[in-house]
Amino acid sequence: MAGRISVGFAAALALVLVLTMVGLGWLYAVTRDVGAFSSSADMSQAAADADIAFRDLEVSVRDHLAFGDDQSLLDATWRHDTVLERLEGLARSATAPPDQQAAAKGRASLNEYWTAVERVIALRNDRSTRTITVLEPVVAQTREKLGLLKSAGGVDSTALASDAAIAVLLMQEHLTRFVDRRDPQDAEAMRAQLDTARGKLTEMNRYLWVPGTRQAIGEVGDLLAKAGDAVEKIEAAVLEEDAIRAETMAPNAAGIAANIGDIRRRADAEAGGLRGTLSAGMAGYTKVALWTGGGVLLVGLLAVWLVQRSVGRPVHAMAGAVAALAAGRTDVALPAIRGEDEIAGMARAVHTLRASVEDTERQRREAEAMHGRLLREKERAEGANVAKTNFLVNLSQELHGPLSDIINSSQTLMSDLHRLGVDELATDVEHIQWTGEQLAGLVDALLDYAKIEAGSMDVCLQDFDVNRLLIELRERSLPAADLHGDTLELTAPAGLGAMHSDFTKVRQALLNLLDNACKFTEGGSVTLTAAKIERDGASWFRFTVSDTGRGFPTAQTGRLFQPFAQGGAPNAKGKPRGAGLGLTLVGHYTAMLGGDIEVASEPGQGTRITLTLPAVYQPPVEERPLKVATAGDSRPLLRVADYRPVAQLTS
Repeated sequence: MAGRISVGFAAALALVLVLTMVGLGWLYAVTRDVGAFSSSADMSQAAADADIAFRDLEVSVRDHLAFGDDQSLLDATWRHDTVLERLEGLARSATAPPDQQAAAKGRASLNEYWTAVERVIALRNDRSTRTITVLEPVVAQTREKLGLLKSAGGVDSTALASDAAIAVLLMQEHLTRFVDRRDPQDAEAMRAQLDTARGKLTEMNRYLWVPGTRQAIGEVGDLLAKAGDAVEKIEAAVLEEDAIRAETMAPNAAGIAANIGDIRRRADAEAGGLRGTLSAGMAGYTKVALWTGGGVLLVGLLAVWLVQRSVGRPVHAMAGAVAALAAGRTDVALPAIRGEDEIAGMARAVHTLRASVEDTERQRREAEAMHGRLLREKERAEGANVAKTNFLVNLSQELHGPLSDIINSSQTLMSDLHRLGVDELATDVEHIQWTGEQLAGLVDALLDYAKIEAGSMDVCLQDFDVNRLLIELRERSLPAADLHGDTLELTAPAGLGAMHSDFTKVRQALLNLLDNACKFTEGGSVTLTAAKIERDGASWFRFTVSDTGRGFPTAQTGRLFQPFAQGGAPNAKGKPRGAGLGLTLVGHYTAMLGGDIEVASEPGQGTRITLTLPAVYQPPVEERPLKVATAGDSRPLLRVADYRPVAQLTS
């Protein structure tokens, strides 16, 4: 079969090789032309970008000269740098001497244009400074002095002083118009009004003999001289600015645009010529490719016919048999096995496939039956679990009411007995109250565990002070410590700050840890330590409960956090150790609040459990199982550390 297929495709392969050689030769020529065309197109686009950038620069310069704000000046400076960068890019990419010369001329014109812009800006700043710091104060002082001269004489002096003041104001107004409109008539009117003010002052000086007026007139004359000098300098600055804009900025702007335009026109012309060359080459290659492709198609059709006749028909029959077997039909007719070629090998494989399909179908039926049984067992297990959870919830709720009544009644009875002086009975009643509180705590633990299993436990957030929480924990754990003859110490710096989390869960988790530490320590010490730390750029609180009790092997860490698992035998007084939910609830509370637990213990040396919680609650991004961390976990909930005594931890 391989020989027949090889003969059918040999001729087609030869023609494909011929077509490939023709294509490679044409591809070399086209690649060369495409490279030149791309360079010309890039040059044209770069010239267009430079032209657009220069137009934007002119707009920014006009905006700054019109408004004079800092933002427009920054924009103009940035656009000047952009134009300079574009022109330098044109100079680097240009290969033809005319393009290089045009780019160099454009850079020179841009430098002259920007120097002129800077000079115009400097003139405008000088003009504004002179107007604000010299002319306007001089005008104000002149008007003030003329106001004093109005009352120095009679009616004539008042009129002359008023006319002079009006002339000064008109001079200032004509100066403002001249700066805005560049009208020579405004300049003439400005100078005429200044001369009028001087004339009024001279006339006033001829007949006004009130003591002190001549000095005031002289001061006004000096002020008018300063005003005239400032006006002349402002006028000169305006004229120089207009000359720079007309004689330097405009010609250089036109030169920049012309040089960029020349580069762009030459690049477009070259690209147009290369586009025609590429089109002609493409047409020739298309013609050759069509003829060669037609020959390949004819040879391919002949090869297909040969393969179809000698190979396709038996293969099609076997494909139909395989499709039927894949659909699960094992009663299909299989092709006969003849000879030792590839077709015969495929026929034997199809026979083997039918046997495999029959065996697979049998296994599938058995698996379906097993799957049905497993589903029924799963439903029964889920129903039993729901019934157990409902039973725990109902039992806890039913027990909580009577226990609360017992505790409240015991408190009332104990207060009455103490008041009556019956201390022995009061002590017994106090024991009843303590036992009731223990049972109420056990019922609450069962209820919380049932809520956790049912997925109905919520996180109730609030702000609370950590130091006050630690004091409350110590007070509530002192009875348990006294019961077992333990000392309870609190080690925490003042001013730990506030915590935004579920207060009830944080308190209950720490109470459970303290209760376990007191319960498994006889005549020893229990220490509660708190500190504020930084982790991943956020604030966290680390609570550590350590004791000097009996401890436990490291291998038991994961088991102790499982529900209803108790840490050892009853204590020396024979009292039970509880329901085995304390550490389980600690683990679930920690997971819900986004924290982690670290456990370190050695038999006979004590236990240290560290609870690390975020200062500000963030919903956990992943569900972390309540088990000891293994290698590769990204963020475990429960870790085991090497045990060290408290004295070594502080060193």
